[in-house]
Amino acid sequence: MTETPTALPNAYAYQVIEFLTEEGFRPKLDADGDVLFKYEGCTYIVITVHNDPTSFCLLLPYFWPIEDPAERIRALEAAMHAQRTVRIGRVTVLDDDVTASVDAYLPDEGSFRTVLLRSLEGLRCLGNMFREQMRAQLEN
Repeated sequence: MTETPTALPNAYAYQVIEFLTEEGFRPKLDADGDVLFKYEGCTYIVITVHNDPTSFCLLLPYFWPIEDPAERIRALEAAMHAQRTVRIGRVTVLDDDVTASVDAYLPDEGSFRTVLLRSLEGLRCLGNMFREQMRAQLEN
């Protein structure tokens, strides 16, 4: 069996890795050339594969599995509630799971440093609000 080669970091990926390392994270480059790191038990991804540091995308991927059609309907309701409450990012309900993201166009290459940590905290809050709403629906 041969190993899949790891993508080489582009300049943007390298800058994100360096910044996150300075902030105390342990970022890794995935096979697609994006930067993965853990924060409070969840894996986050900064999309860097396109090498455009003015196009910022932070993902909280696949953080809630969807097990049946009824849960998908509850997830859509929870996503709307979370987005109305937290007001940052977007919760996307897919067929089998839920992903959240923050996307922005930034004014220059270095601006990701000023928005990444704040976006991370906002995305964490968005995911937590979604989870709380899903649990509250089950209790009712």
